Amino acid sequence: MDKGRPDYYITPTHDFTQYTRDAEEKYWRKETRFDWQQNIKDNLRTHLDNLGQDEFSRIFFLVLPMVGAAVEHKLSRIRMHKLPREEDALKDMADCIPYDREAIQQALLIHEPLVSFQQSITRLKDQSEMLHTSVLEMSEHKRLGFIRLGTNVKPIETEAESNQQALELSALTAQLDTVLEQLSRLEKNSKPETERLKNAVCERLNAIEPQITEDLEYTSRLVNKTLQSWQLPGDPAELEQLKDLVLKRQLRGLKDIANHALVVEQSAIAPLTMGIIHYRRYREIQEAMTTFINDEAKHSATFRRFLVEKLEAKEYISSILIKGTSRYMWLARFMPGAGLFLAVIVEAIGAAYLEFFGNEKYMPDKLFCSIANTISTQDETRHMDLCVAMYNELFRRGIRWEQFRNRIALKVMMKAVYGDKTEDHHLIQAFRAFGVESDALYGHVVGRLSQQLARIGLYIEPEELLAIIGRK
Repeated sequence: MDKGRPDYYITPTHDFTQYTRDAEEKYWRKETRFDWQQNIKDNLRTHLDNLGQDEFSRIFFLVLPMVGAAVEHKLSRIRMHKLPREEDALKDMADCIPYDREAIQQALLIHEPLVSFQQSITRLKDQSEMLHTSVLEMSEHKRLGFIRLGTNVKPIETEAESNQQALELSALTAQLDTVLEQLSRLEKNSKPETERLKNAVCERLNAIEPQITEDLEYTSRLVNKTLQSWQLPGDPAELEQLKDLVLKRQLRGLKDIANHALVVEQSAIAPLTMGIIHYRRYREIQEAMTTFINDEAKHSATFRRFLVEKLEAKEYISSILIKGTSRYMWLARFMPGAGLFLAVIVEAIGAAYLEFFGNEKYMPDKLFCSIANTISTQDETRHMDLCVAMYNELFRRGIRWEQFRNRIALKVMMKAVYGDKTEDHHLIQAFRAFGVESDALYGHVVGRLSQQLARIGLYIEPEELLAIIGRK
């Protein structure tokens, strides 16, 4: 673990792709749908190839120290604990070795039979869970006298609709029974088969471990030699190897940036849910917040699809954030004004983050750039206006207690979000992988936040916000 985060992303197992396609189909207008056929690695590679010499060199020497530290970390772990046996750890190690060193790819191929067997069980479990949920949902609709047509639910009005629902429920139930039977047969033999495959994998990985160690040591020497000379290698082969390492580090950085975007969008759902609970007497506010939640679910689904489908990574949400959300819900229950004030902050930070990476100057991947730009311009401005209008209408009093409470809440929130992010934090390193110094991002975020706070009567200069998070 490093800074509360796993050393590598978990290989995705759940079938998120269909869910996110459905969400995109349901919520995005046709003119704002994204080109999911793009190849992220090709986008980043093309950007690196087209950089001018000075900018290329600048990014190169921002990224190589991070690569060198990661390689040394991997070597240290092998010396202390031998070569890891988990597929994800081996994939993480492959990101630290140039493309033309083949031992690590052989290790991943050795792991393939075990992975395939485990995924066959996981896929059936996922399928059974989704079918079970569908059966429960349709059974409940039938009990209440409703039927789902497309994305809408309406009362059953004709016998034909009732018969259609009964046929669909029967077919779903039969499909679920078939999947559960297949899963039961597979699980009966899973333990001995898993043990057999694990033993075979371990035996073959032990044989290949010296070559992987040698490849990591070679990479370490190459990186250190380049950093000590502070010049790009004259050997085209060595330059290509280093460029491959930089590209892999950018792909890893994009995972962190996209994951953070997903976490920010997920964080906005808690205050909105609490708002719906609080404002049950204000139908227009409830409707606005329900639309707002649909937007955030749409954004989360889109970023999740980007992670799973384009980067083969599953999202990571830290336990600290989950605990913080729980504390927020209790705070908002007893102090709704403070809760909505925090919602203003969350929205302002999220909107500024997406606006920043919706700029091609900072984000070379065209797909992520288009997603961030579309969300920030199409939805986030409207969300900010909604939060500000509700706060000013319901809670703004202009009294000293309100100012004091909001300043304390602001400091706590800003320190929680950015106070722990020193230069070795994985998110800061993700920005640096694209040549973006953290001060540039922070300057943009606090500038936008200062503007939004002024709209609710809290006048705080960007410099003061930077001082709060220790960045002045």
